[in-house]
Amino acid sequence: MNRKIVLLFSGILALLAVVLMQLYKANLKEELGVAGKRVPILVAKEDVPAFTVLERSMLMTREYPQNYLPPRHLQKGLADDVIGQTTSYSVKRGDPILTTDLASTQSEAKLSRVISEKMRALALPVDRVTSFGGLLRPKDHVDILGTFQKPGEGDVETVTLLQNVTVLAVGAQLGTGRAIADTGGGNARGGRVRIDTVTVLVTPEEAELLVFAQDRGELSITMRNEEDVNTEMELSGKNFADIFQPKERRRIQKKRDEGITILTPGGRRR
Repeated sequence: MNRKIVLLFSGILALLAVVLMQLYKANLKEELGVAGKRVPILVAKEDVPAFTVLERSMLMTREYPQNYLPPRHLQKGLADDVIGQTTSYSVKRGDPILTTDLASTQSEAKLSRVISEKMRALALPVDRVTSFGGLLRPKDHVDILGTFQKPGEGDVETVTLLQNVTVLAVGAQLGTGRAIADTGGGNARGGRVRIDTVTVLVTPEEAELLVFAQDRGELSITMRNEEDVNTEMELSGKNFADIFQPKERRRIQKKRDEGITILTPGGRRR
């Protein structure tokens, strides 16, 4: 057979194969439901941790086949409504942002989804005073102090156990970014409830320390400025000797006067 005829015949077969493949792919898309209209929805442009306030730079759109849209997805036109809301869960880059990922729209939060890998959530008992009257919020950072009687001695001492600990939940409130009204007892009008636990994010070793400490004494928490992540390494604990020593009290006051910025009622600092 003439070589040119063979080449021509081969070209026709190759073209036919391409056409048949395209027809097969089109039929397959039709059968799987991925053909037809595609809908742009909001997805994460980067990894977004839990308790993050969403910004426009964190969002992008991706088209999904209409028959394969994720449940509770958010369409492109809702971007302005999503910006400024807080995530309750972490969202991986490229994953759709769902209404259940947002604190303001979720119906049921799941604590286990906001615990960082290799970390633990530990609930600490609190009262109205140690929860700051309901002003403590998820994502705040606190220091945890303990007051104990020294073994074999009658003296009692307060020491700082952990510093810069992240609050995961306050009572049953998980990641909404809003303060909780603490009525001081029971359920109240408007769904306000008494706060009796604060859940913190700790390592397994820190969890052991805190569980042992709360069984041997009384724990308290102090709140930190959200931008203050420094650890104070010179804390040595305080006992009755420090309370009743005028020299020690003057030293503490002097340190405050030299290094602490105070806001006056008029808003001026001194």
